[in-house]
Amino acid sequence: MRNIAIFGSSVFGHGPWRPGKKVWSIAFCGASTTDFRQAQLDEGTTSVVCLVLFGAGKVQVSPEMPVTLTGLSVLGVRSMKRAQAKEIPPISARGLQVRALCLFGTFQVTDRG
Repeated sequence: MRNIAIFGSSVFGHGPWRPGKKVWSIAFCGASTTDFRQAQLDEGTTSVVCLVLFGAGKVQVSPEMPVTLTGLSVLGVRSMKRAQAKEIPPISARGLQVRALCLFGTFQVTDRG
């Protein structure tokens, strides 16, 4: 699956959907939002690769979904804004592994709409 925004905005995944094992989100001089709040994930970890160049990228997740954020920011901002977890999720839980490259832009993982 690919979510691409070039000089505009793109919102992907609103409502129930099946993303597959790998999702790409690209924002070039635009804004890209990928919503995983109602996604039906496959077993294990789903990989999300986000590229932000002179734009903004956002990944929305449910509060109980396990998420790992890694990557690189060059003159940009990469952040995770989520509520504190009440308990540690089990190892077998479905989750996201987000890799973000942010150049002159912003990227955020959030559990808020």
